[in-house]
Amino acid sequence: MDRPPAIQALHEQGLALYRVKRYHEALALFRDALTQLPDDPMLHYRVGSTLFRLGLDEEAEIHFQKTLDGQPSHTNALINLALVFERTGREERAIKTLLAAAELDPTNPQVHFNLGAMYGDQSDLERAVRHFERALELDPLGMEASYNLGLAYIKVGLSKKAVEALRNTLRLDPRNVDALFALGRAYRACHMSDRALETYQRIVEIDPSARQAYFWLGVLYDQMEMKDEARQMYRRSRGDELDG
Repeated sequence: MDRPPAIQALHEQGLALYRVKRYHEALALFRDALTQLPDDPMLHYRVGSTLFRLGLDEEAEIHFQKTLDGQPSHTNALINLALVFERTGREERAIKTLLAAAELDPTNPQVHFNLGAMYGDQSDLERAVRHFERALELDPLGMEASYNLGLAYIKVGLSKKAVEALRNTLRLDPRNVDALFALGRAYRACHMSDRALETYQRIVEIDPSARQAYFWLGVLYDQMEMKDEARQMYRRSRGDELDG
């Protein structure tokens, strides 16, 4: 939709404020523009997105619906509407909305990532894995997709696949401690103790206060019959030597 220059200027100013998280100021500008052009689907979307950021879900839902009334194929409105449904306890409706988005835009990685996350929250791990795999196929640099796929693989017992997914995450973000913890868990499930040991050592190099990493180092040293090292790690896991 072509907008008069003054309204377009309000939209652009509001978007600039939104991008630096000045949501209240952005909302005022978007509302001003929408008052002057009330049938603009994108302005409804901007207002809805800003309200969502501010936690005002009920009003955000109204504006996302109005976006879709004017532009039924607006994938991002469907994605955000699904998030509103999820956040307000309407999980089944959230998934139906995302499935509709997937039909409209089957190559959108965010749609598949969100479906994976929602199915994972419902413990439907088979579907979660399928959608995380699809999200990563569509966006090989999707760090969150590879991390969550790794976690899902662990939960369904596919530890070797989990290792691959989590190592991909770490290629993208080598200091991601959450991914390193998950990788350590996957290595332990694969009985790859040496690799697990290296992983937990890497964690404490990044974060010397990571007590859980010291605990698992203790367990691994115990399994290797390295009792002195194990005792030292257990003490560190309790915080006894973190300053030393």
